[in-house]
Amino acid sequence: MFIDNAPISAACPRCKFQNSFTLKQARLRDVVICRGCKANIRLDDQMNECKKAVRQIERALNDLTASIGKLNLTIKI
Repeated sequence: MFIDNAPISAACPRCKFQNSFTLKQARLRDVVICRGCKANIRLDDQMNECKKAVRQIERALNDLTASIGKLNLTIKI
């Protein structure tokens, strides 16, 4: 599953307007424009937290898929 397009929202540090961006934009440290005050906001992925979160989510989804597969084998109709 590809989750780079997952939406995230955060408040502008200047005007506190909630702005939306994607996980990929945060991971790549893009600049987004605040929809409230039009300020440039540089996204900062401190210590690659986005990359770590993506790996954890992918690992959890793989574990879930494996568990569902095992459950399907044990249920006989």
